[in-house]
Amino acid sequence: MTDARGPSHTPGVKRLPNIKALTSIRFFAALHVALYHFVSPASLWGPFEPIMSAGYVGVSFFFILSGFILTYSRSHEYEQGRGLASKFWMARFARIYPVYLVSMILAAYVSRAQFHEKIHIVAYIADLFMVQSWSIRMVAFFNAPAWSLSCEAFFYLVFPFIFLRLRPSSLKRGLLMLAGIWLLAMAVPLYYVWRYPQAAWHDGASPAVEGMLQVYRARRLPILALPEFLAGISLGWIYLRFRPSRRMASLLATTGAITLVLALALSNHLPYVLLHNGLLIPIFGLLLLGLGEPNWLSRLLSNSALVLLGEASYALYLTHFLFNYWARQTFGYHDTLVDALWKLAVTIPFSIILHLYVERPCRRLILQWWSRRHPTQLVVEAR
Repeated sequence: MTDARGPSHTPGVKRLPNIKALTSIRFFAALHVALYHFVSPASLWGPFEPIMSAGYVGVSFFFILSGFILTYSRSHEYEQGRGLASKFWMARFARIYPVYLVSMILAAYVSRAQFHEKIHIVAYIADLFMVQSWSIRMVAFFNAPAWSLSCEAFFYLVFPFIFLRLRPSSLKRGLLMLAGIWLLAMAVPLYYVWRYPQAAWHDGASPAVEGMLQVYRARRLPILALPEFLAGISLGWIYLRFRPSRRMASLLATTGAITLVLALALSNHLPYVLLHNGLLIPIFGLLLLGLGEPNWLSRLLSNSALVLLGEASYALYLTHFLFNYWARQTFGYHDTLVDALWKLAVTIPFSIILHLYVERPCRRLILQWWSRRHPTQLVVEAR
């Protein structure tokens, strides 16, 4: 998960303005994921069932947004030859790991009964090192949403080596590159739609369904999620080099918002594995390019309260599933719409507390420590 302010700043390098709307929209993506887990069965949403049963698409959006924002915030530094992989990795570690570690401590408590088996202990260690998504046997233990952070860790590892290579020389080349990445993202999911249609079409298919484990791996393996991150990088370069006019941005944002709602409303008629693995890349691209410039939607999302919720959305994403699991253990399976409201009333304030009193101060301390040890690689926390 990446905020829209940039993870760090190098003195002497041009600092691009914050894109508040892209911070705020993270909250709505995280909220969609949380409600997807809080309310079961999805039929409780009535006519909104197709939209709410596709809450998992928020993860794809996070991957694309991550590539976009990292490109936006790092482009000048690297193009001037001042980007260092070690500095980037430390900034990313400082950004994501403190809250991630808190979530793993909470997971150890909530799921303490799982430690009776050795494989669960190994899985917990894999979670701590953020490598769980590389193993189909370990990816789902403890805090299930944390699998996406395992993918993000891989993305961060390769980012310094690949993102400059995706710079387009023209808008046409940029769009063609984006189209190629989209097709790449669809390649393996399309194979599973053909090879294992029953598993590929249905979320939560029974493990007995042929191909279920293969499809499950397709939507969790970091290398197969990489094209979504690459799409975000490509979109970031398109935005930086061929920035849309305000009028065009308003059209893109409006079109993106409408088509996203329509696509989610039709989610029950689309293969699950495609939705989960990048089918919506073009629609998310319209939103990102549109929200980068002032328009009716970006101004609406730039509200200070929404920006704070967006900043705290990372903590919400990492802790909501654990709280829901604990609530089920304590109070039983109460996953109605009313129950979702009180769960949000607990998890949203808790996520804000984690952001203000864990994420921010820990990030600052880590970056200050790194700056003292590497004074020639000064890393300053973005405001």
